[in-house]
Amino acid sequence: MSRQISTAASPPPRRNQPAPRTREQVLAELRGLGGLVLEQALLDSTTRPLKSLLEWTERLAKELGEPRPGRASNYPELLRVIVAISRRAGNTQTLKIA
Repeated sequence: MSRQISTAASPPPRRNQPAPRTREQVLAELRGLGGLVLEQALLDSTTRPLKSLLEWTERLAKELGEPRPGRASNYPELLRVIVAISRRAGNTQTLKIA
């Protein structure tokens, strides 16, 4: 038995790539991040935010198609950045009055 090799180049299988998320899922994660940052802001508003939280904020902004946020110097500033991203990305639906 001989094995036939296809001459057509097929793309390599995709591994370790998460399925695309919906906008609502990303906005929910952004709200969760906002809650965490709010807690940190209430505990110590002068502390410099953790690098991982800044990177998380940037990643979510990128997923939502928002411009890259500037680096926040403290937790209240980071919270304002998150709220601004959320408002711009989340206020796409109009209110319906019954």
